Amino acid sequence: MAKFENGYMGGFSGKLGSAIGYMWNGKWCLRSRPAQVSNPRTEAQQEHRAAFREQVRLAARMRWVLLQSMTEPARAAGMTAYNLFVSLNQHAFSTVGGQLEVDYQSLVLSMGPVAPVQASQVVATGGTRLEVDFERNPLHQQCDAYDAVHLYVYSPSLGQGYLAAPVYRRQKKVSVLLPDQFEGTEVHIYLYVSDQQGRCSETAYGGCLVIAESESGSNEEQGYAEVPIDQTVEVPIAEEGSDSEHVESNRKRPPERTSEKANPSDTGQLELQLF
Repeated sequence: MAKFENGYMGGFSGKLGSAIGYMWNGKWCLRSRPAQVSNPRTEAQQEHRAAFREQVRLAARMRWVLLQSMTEPARAAGMTAYNLFVSLNQHAFSTVGGQLEVDYQSLVLSMGPVAPVQASQVVATGGTRLEVDFERNPLHQQCDAYDAVHLYVYSPSLGQGYLAAPVYRRQKKVSVLLPDQFEGTEVHIYLYVSDQQGRCSETAYGGCLVIAESESGSNEEQGYAEVPIDQTVEVPIAEEGSDSEHVESNRKRPPERTSEKANPSDTGQLELQLF
């Protein structure tokens, strides 16, 4: 039975004939009642349900990066970042030979009007440290040299991702020291860009590689110190120069953005977190 909240002209909740009224995100919405099915559990149904479960699971594992990269476009579409990710990535999940496969290369982790970057080289420099060189404006669009470039590393076997501290577009390189548990696992590399208005770019896939297991011990023994969660790591800011591309704006360098949890030095400290 339906319950009208503001008279017969207002919104309602519950069943009314073949419609169901409900409130979502402060708005009254209407949807049709689901059709009655006998649920024969056909092979096609089982494959579709398995793919959907994996989409939901992956969205949950990547939720923190999605909250940063998809919140604005999701709000414009009247959705949550979580639901937008599931909607945009149905094509990446398929069943081959009875096994569910995920096309990590085609995953969409961000979207927006900002000019993207493109990974040109990914190198494991020792231990679990990765360095990614990127082309700062491969499509030659209008962009800002001080846009933030974000690196996200995801390990399917661990079900964990690592979001590195952002660097400026003009630096053309970003590095990250992954925790020791990433040793011996295959990881996928993703890059996206955000501007000062909070808008993002499309996702750039940087490839996949296996993090070699250390022969001499932990990162700390090799001269690398693991960065604990919620602590900071120094990321040097490139010196000012005159090599800006003609398509980049010449606005002055913005104030440093810092984490409220840290007190960065003048060289610039940015937060590094594990999700």
